[in-house]
Amino acid sequence: MRVGLYEKLVRAGATRRDILKGAASMAAIAAASGAGLGALTRPASAASELRAKILQIPGVGKGQPTDADFQKVGELCLEATKANVKEGEFAGVELTFMGLNNQNLHNVLFRGFLKPWEAYTGAKISWIDLAQADYNARLQQSIATGTVDFDIIEMGAPFEGDVCGKGLTSEMPDWVKAQIDFDDLVNYLKPPVGTWNGKQYRITIDGDAH
Repeated sequence: MRVGLYEKLVRAGATRRDILKGAASMAAIAAASGAGLGALTRPASAASELRAKILQIPGVGKGQPTDADFQKVGELCLEATKANVKEGEFAGVELTFMGLNNQNLHNVLFRGFLKPWEAYTGAKISWIDLAQADYNARLQQSIATGTVDFDIIEMGAPFEGDVCGKGLTSEMPDWVKAQIDFDDLVNYLKPPVGTWNGKQYRITIDGDAH
């Protein structure tokens, strides 16, 4: 594909995946009317607009973002929640999230991202912060003693056998599956990773292959 055509498609909102999936057909449409191209790339354009808004938030290439910046990103990403949950629907619900507080900020990021979610849904999240070195012992002790005290867990794929094998996980709801595009994941993070006995249990958030 010619560079000029590629750049034209990207400006119109097409993703690299769109182009790779159907370069020939997209080239034909690009040569036709702009309306035809717009109809094809409308969903991708919406995603591109969201990415563009996120990239305008201070921090990207300008030093460390602040908690306020993380919250702005969380606010921008509420569309799927608003489509499936009424405002205040989870009032009175309290959830505990266990994850890491070192090694690239993890829980620090999640706190900021989820503050707008808490404000919209009415739910409250409490946090169990663990250093990487303390994580495995804390998880295994909770499982072994039957004292699991978290509702949401950030964990690596190697722990899926420990958690899913003990029946401690809830299957991913269909409405969550519908908003995740597994084709956007690198192959080694696609299902069956994240599944157990053929059922999907988790969302991939970090694969060290950004």
